[in-house]
Amino acid sequence: MAQPKERPLSRAPELPLRLDLWFFLIGLLCGLSLWGQSIPQTLQNPSGKVAPGLRTELAFLVERPEYDYPIPVIIQVQRDVFRSGRGHRDPDALELVNAYRSRLRAAQIVQLMHSPWVEYVTLDAVVRVSSTSGGSSSVSSAFLRTIGAEQAQALGFSGAGVSVAVFDSGFKGHVDLSGGRLLAQVDFTGGFPEFVSAADDDYGHGHHVDGIIGGTGQKSKGAYAGVAPGVNYLSLQVVGDDGSGYTSNLIQAIDWTIAHRDEYQIQVANLSLGHPPIESHQQDPLCQAVERLVEAGIITVVSAGNLGKDSLRPELWGSITSPGNSPAVITVGALNTQGTVTHSDDVATSYSSRGPTYLDGFFKPDLVAPGNRIPSTSAADNLIAADYPDLLIDNFYMYLSGSSMATAFVSGTAALMKEANPALTPRLVKAMLLLSAIRLEQPHHLEQGHGLVNALTAVEMAQSLDVASQTFVQPVNPSWDLDGEVVWAGGALAKADGISYSDLVDPSLHGQLWGNGFIWADGLVYSEGSFWVDALFGAGSTIWDESASESSFWTDGSFWVDSFIWSDGFIWADTALLGTSGTFWTDGSFWSDGSFWSDATSSHDFHGDN
Repeated sequence: MAQPKERPLSRAPELPLRLDLWFFLIGLLCGLSLWGQSIPQTLQNPSGKVAPGLRTELAFLVERPEYDYPIPVIIQVQRDVFRSGRGHRDPDALELVNAYRSRLRAAQIVQLMHSPWVEYVTLDAVVRVSSTSGGSSSVSSAFLRTIGAEQAQALGFSGAGVSVAVFDSGFKGHVDLSGGRLLAQVDFTGGFPEFVSAADDDYGHGHHVDGIIGGTGQKSKGAYAGVAPGVNYLSLQVVGDDGSGYTSNLIQAIDWTIAHRDEYQIQVANLSLGHPPIESHQQDPLCQAVERLVEAGIITVVSAGNLGKDSLRPELWGSITSPGNSPAVITVGALNTQGTVTHSDDVATSYSSRGPTYLDGFFKPDLVAPGNRIPSTSAADNLIAADYPDLLIDNFYMYLSGSSMATAFVSGTAALMKEANPALTPRLVKAMLLLSAIRLEQPHHLEQGHGLVNALTAVEMAQSLDVASQTFVQPVNPSWDLDGEVVWAGGALAKADGISYSDLVDPSLHGQLWGNGFIWADGLVYSEGSFWVDALFGAGSTIWDESASESSFWTDGSFWVDSFIWSDGFIWADTALLGTSGTFWTDGSFWSDGSFWSDATSSHDFHGDN
């Protein structure tokens, strides 16, 4: 195999000249002098300006300066200060979130915390792709059929005309992805945008995700086809040849995508990656960045992560990764369908991250999709297959597992919905996906979220909804036949007063319901066996109120924190982060109740559930 080209991750200088001068001027203007102060004492008052996990690290390092090391950080400043300092012209500036990136030592970070113009300091955390792997004899058509994607394609939908931005390791030439569908490939792993003239993905993860979203299955005669085989791609390389990259590079890529949205007609964004949660979504600059994507009208689908277990504990709760902890995005967990079409044997994977979200306590993931031993396109001579040759099916396909793969199924479904109804907003797409989801019997509701993605009903709802009049203009069947099994739409709906499950129909007409049988008051009314009139979608409802808070509509953090019984699971603690020699920042390891998240179980295990 040819040696991969070196593509180092962006590593900003320890103190860039422009940034150093900028901070020096702030120090002069503020008249700050920390000399003679006890540094631990300086951490007390402004500690709200620093991420909780980073605060723990700083407390250790300022007491033990012999262990101090340059920490990659993102420094958010007041918007007016950022603009007046022409920060957007600095290559280390992150204009989308009014921030700078740098590598600073603990004492320097403490100084920044005392500036009135510095609003927040957090890690420039390592983001990793959300995949593991394993082998299986199952074929992709079973996965498409179990979520109703094959049936939606039979209605004539392929995602044609829809562009999907894939933030990953790249895009490689493959007959299943041919036809001029790659609009552009831009590499951000060097810390700046660089157009790639030839399709490239040495690592192989992004190429696999691309195949699930929209592979034609031509080389496999349809066996390993994707959800939306007519989509176009915009490839944003944000992780390197080891499957990792920096948050700051990802934010740059998001900013670039928003700026070029109209040029490439980008309607869907797929982020099958993330980093461990270290702060509330409100302070997290990566969450702020993806929320800008949604505000720009781009449906944003994000992986829940693979932190559902570690080497010591087989079941961990509250481990949804960033930016999947943002209430604005569609967060997807991985389901083990056992390679069958039926839903009766579907179970949660052991590795997929469970809810609720760290600190905020939001109900996540939003959905699940097949994520265990998924066959898809394989990049030639990719590094994953080189390290794990048993994953290869042949020279053109391989198996991977993880919430990365599940995310791609939902992104493909969103593309089908946008083709069916180009007027749909991200908020409407999310609402339809959650309301149509298939409530499963076995996984816990904080493992499956609202349920299994239901591509068929979601596409039919999209096709029926007249956005201008805010009404459904044609019947939508709340159920469909899956090889003799009746599949009912009706996932969980989380609102401020709790959570409800429903088949979305009158139980007196159809008997046994999934879940607890609650019917939403003034909600979906069953009429003539097939037509829905939904107050949630009615004019003036919360769905249509773009000013309404995403978090207040979709969930209530206190509801989960106060009332959820954790049984024998474990939750991430505020003091969960700890580092001593800098290994945390480089290898992505994470503490949970005193035990490390290891790379082997969180990102690079390469073994799905058996």
